[in-house]
Amino acid sequence: MLSDAQIIEEIHRLEEEEDLRAAEALANEARSLAREYRYDEATMILLLSGLRHPMVEEALQELEEQKAALVNYTGDVPHIFFHSLIVYPEMLFTDRETPMGGYNSGFSEKEELERLLPQLYERGYVLYDLDKLWVKEDGRMVRQEILLPPGKTPLILSVDDVAYAYGEGFASRLFLDESGALAYTVPAPDGSVSVMADGDVMGVVDAFVREHPDFAYQGHKGTIALTGFQGAFGYSYDIPEEAEALRTVAAALKADGWNFASHSYTHNRVNNFYGPGCSVEKIAYDINKWVDSCVPCLGETRLFIAPFGYRVQQPMLQCILDKGFEIYCTVDDHVYNELNPDYALMSRIEIGGYSMTYYKDTLNALFFDVDSVFDATRPPVI
Repeated sequence: MLSDAQIIEEIHRLEEEEDLRAAEALANEARSLAREYRYDEATMILLLSGLRHPMVEEALQELEEQKAALVNYTGDVPHIFFHSLIVYPEMLFTDRETPMGGYNSGFSEKEELERLLPQLYERGYVLYDLDKLWVKEDGRMVRQEILLPPGKTPLILSVDDVAYAYGEGFASRLFLDESGALAYTVPAPDGSVSVMADGDVMGVVDAFVREHPDFAYQGHKGTIALTGFQGAFGYSYDIPEEAEALRTVAAALKADGWNFASHSYTHNRVNNFYGPGCSVEKIAYDINKWVDSCVPCLGETRLFIAPFGYRVQQPMLQCILDKGFEIYCTVDDHVYNELNPDYALMSRIEIGGYSMTYYKDTLNALFFDVDSVFDATRPPVI
């Protein structure tokens, strides 16, 4: 039988073991949050625990040192964009010899993105939230501080035209599976339908960030630029049951680190919407139609990603600004940011067959080694 002193000693030992386990769990949780650049959240978890333990104190000291080492990135922020991924190139590129544009020009393959992301990570890029770059203060747009560890560079990633109306070789719908996880249906070469967690850009990026959480600033991964005329993710905005499913998918994407931008309703330049012949009437119709049709499913946004990268001028631009859009993105072959009193503008660089063929030097210098990413068996790109 244990003496009273032995019983007290055993109680103290068990309490110390319990404190150690709790301290280890707290310290690990705090370090995981810090890896996502959530330093304040990590600090609060440790302080609010009320646990005074050397391991907790050590974790707090680490957080203080990491925060003190952060530097404000003041350069232009680069922005790359993709279209939906070619999942099965063999369904699309049936003739590998004849020069081809279209999907071969503006799109990347799934395997190309999978080879590309590790190189962005190795070069110190961190996926950052476009919506957090500039805000309006006292009626004027201002650049926000971007505090990152030395050697890290913020990178905006966006995905255009995710309607799933492309046909063979591409995803056809995004949905939530029985476990509540996002999944894609992709018609396969053998006639079956594949269900994949990584059937488009979002799923591939999600998988990479799970392995490398420090690649996404506070969990943010990218911006999805959606039009209205083709619906989104395989659903119609106008059919009630499909619109409800679309709202569910949109909410899941937001919870998973994605946000949305207007990519116009019509995505049209043939009829003088987004091009040199555009007019106040055309732009007003288009942006009002997008807000009325898409916002009920996607939620409000102040991000406008111009179709074809076309920069609308005044007075047409005012139609877009008056609907609350404050960040306007174009397309170019180089990086630039422009701050105006009432809106911010930034260029985007497309990642696809055309850019990997004709802007190779730019991509090599800024983002990744093209030769190690590009599918050399594609048809010649035009």
